[in-house]
Amino acid sequence: MKIRHGAVAALVLAMLPQVAHSQAARITPVLSDTMQRSCQAETANLLTMNGGQEVVGAQPSVERQHRSLRVGRSGDARLFEQTGSGPFGDILLRFRTTADGVVSEASLSGSSIDAYVAAAPGADLATLAAALADDVPERLLLGRSFVPGDNYYPEDLRRSLVNRLTSSLGLPFPVNGSIDVRYAGEVEERGRRAWRFAGEMAMRGSGDAGGRPASIDQTTRVEVLHDVETGLVLSYRTVAETRLDLDARPYTALRTTDAFDCDIVPVS
Repeated sequence: MKIRHGAVAALVLAMLPQVAHSQAARITPVLSDTMQRSCQAETANLLTMNGGQEVVGAQPSVERQHRSLRVGRSGDARLFEQTGSGPFGDILLRFRTTADGVVSEASLSGSSIDAYVAAAPGADLATLAAALADDVPERLLLGRSFVPGDNYYPEDLRRSLVNRLTSSLGLPFPVNGSIDVRYAGEVEERGRRAWRFAGEMAMRGSGDAGGRPASIDQTTRVEVLHDVETGLVLSYRTVAETRLDLDARPYTALRTTDAFDCDIVPVS
C-alpha cells in the first residue's frame, strides 16, 4: 500500500501534542537542601461508641505539635533531620539515605524518647528509628519519578506498612491490609504549586475474641501535598475510621485524624 508523505507528516503532527502532554505529566522531584518545612500539627481522637454504647456528646481529644524537617547533603547522600515538640516532650529523628532513598544510621533522641525508654527498657530504638525514617514522606520521592496513577509507596514499603499496621492493632485474629495511595496530578495550595498524592489504606479481619465472634474494619483516607519547587510537604492529612464489632454488633467506633500544614522557609 502506498502512503503519501503528506499523510505521514499530518499523522506525526497530530501525535505531537499527545507526546508532549505525556512527557509533561511525568514529574521527577528534587528535594531542596536550602529550604525546610515548619509545620503546625494536630492529632484528634473521637470515640463515638464504646462497649457497644453510643458516646453521647462525644468530644475529640486533641494533641497539638510543632514539626519540622530539613534535608542536607553529604556527597550523594542525603541527611534528614526531623523534629517534633508538644505537650509530651520533644523528639529528634536523624538518618542518612543514599540518593535513591535507602536508609542508614537512623537514630532517635529527645525527652519523649527518654520517657519511652524508661517505660519500656527493652525497646528496640534502632528498629523503631529505621521504621520512622522509612515513613518520612520526602524520603519516598528520592530517586523516583511519577505519572498520574503511580503508587506513592513503593511495593516493599507497602508490605512493611501493612505488617506494622495490622500488628499494632493487637487483635487475636488475622487482619488483612492494603494500601492504595497514588499520584493524582498538580494542584495549588495556598498560592504554591503542589503535587497531590491521595488514596486509602484499609485493614479488615474477623475471628474469635475470647470465645466471641469479632471483626474489625478500618479505612484511612490519605492526602499528601508536596511543594513542586522544593519537594517538601506542604500539607498532610489522614482520617482513619475504625469499627470493631462483637457478636455481630457494633462495639467500638473511633475516628482518628492526623494533619499538619507547613510553611516552606529558608534553612536557619
